[in-house]
Amino acid sequence: MDLINRYAHEVGQYLPHRMRADVEAELRSLLTDSVEERARAEGVPAGDELAAKVLREFGTPKDVAARYAPEPQYLIGPRLYPAYRTAVRIMLPVLAAVVLVLVVVGQFRHPGEPPSVVPFIRATGSFLWSALVNLGIMTLVFALVERSMRRSEANGKAWDPSSLPQVDDPDRISYFGRIFSLYIIAALALLFNFFPDWVAVYVFRNSDGNVYPLLTPAFSRYLPLINTWWLLAFVLNLAVLRQGRWTRPTRWADFGLEVGWASILLLIVLGPPVFRYDDLTKVIAQWFLIFSAINACVLLYRLLRRRPAEPWARA
Repeated sequence: MDLINRYAHEVGQYLPHRMRADVEAELRSLLTDSVEERARAEGVPAGDELAAKVLREFGTPKDVAARYAPEPQYLIGPRLYPAYRTAVRIMLPVLAAVVLVLVVVGQFRHPGEPPSVVPFIRATGSFLWSALVNLGIMTLVFALVERSMRRSEANGKAWDPSSLPQVDDPDRISYFGRIFSLYIIAALALLFNFFPDWVAVYVFRNSDGNVYPLLTPAFSRYLPLINTWWLLAFVLNLAVLRQGRWTRPTRWADFGLEVGWASILLLIVLGPPVFRYDDLTKVIAQWFLIFSAINACVLLYRLLRRRPAEPWARA
């Protein structure tokens, strides 16, 4: 029947190409048998009118395709969408505030010039471009996490109620915090590897703007180390998200990353200038180094004081 052929073809449009032919053939056979059986039971011809009635009961093509789809067909699912929306709501105002501060600073640095809308137009363009790039990065990160967690659940064991964590479980993770870390890592890796000229101080004036690059050529000598650290940190955060909680191996990996980051900062502090305004940036790097060293000590202390009876010590 033509109506059934059209219905089966429409269902196939919502499915991956590799499974369309099999599903469409199965649907044609199933629906044809259903119409003929209904026709015999009701004593009416097996025509398009009866086929339409059967198809209405069977469901819309989109709903039927969802039953055959190998996995949910969405980019960011309902579990992560609230965190995604929160991240976007934080990111956009922060970008807008940064751009606005740059415009205001530029106006105060050149108070004698007449007011102009040119800096605000340029700032609006910068904001829109930055928002688009960051939104793309954030969406890709959330989509990657969505698929990673979905695949982990599909390959996991049967759910055991006794596996529920304690209310005050210290190893419970913040999904938003882990995903935000992935976004920051991806954004920084993209910025420093492909757009190093964007790491600069921007000063907008009425008629034009000045750009003062911050990186020196010496920074490239540390980039392989930093890229390696970013890659390992990205993999660790993704692994923790897949597990849904911290475990002893991932705690040790986190400690190792903290030590690695402190080592990279130490090399930068002791090495040749990698930023303009070297004195100021090295003072800032020293403070980050001190903080990282203290944090590494805290992580090590917590790892060593854990007793075997505690949950993640057995993991």
